[in-house]
Amino acid sequence: MKFAALNATLLAAFAPMAFASEKAPASTKVEVQEYQYGMQLDIDQVLQRTDNSRKSGVVPSVMVYRDSQGEVHAVRFVEWGGLSNQNG
Repeated sequence: MKFAALNATLLAAFAPMAFASEKAPASTKVEVQEYQYGMQLDIDQVLQRTDNSRKSGVVPSVMVYRDSQGEVHAVRFVEWGGLSNQNG
């Protein structure tokens, strides 16, 4: 059980680095949509994502992505931070 938790923590910690190489163009202004449960997202490529690896609990996050038509979108949602609140 602890091994699985360690793997999940490491994955969450290093995932933002995988997306760091691809950034949305700085000149691109994108309106951020609030995610609604069941919302259908056409994600072809993730361009940028909030790094919550050093936060704990439920935290806000924004993901900027390109759809299959090449348009850039942004969506705000909540997720669990990468830090564990548990001791041991």
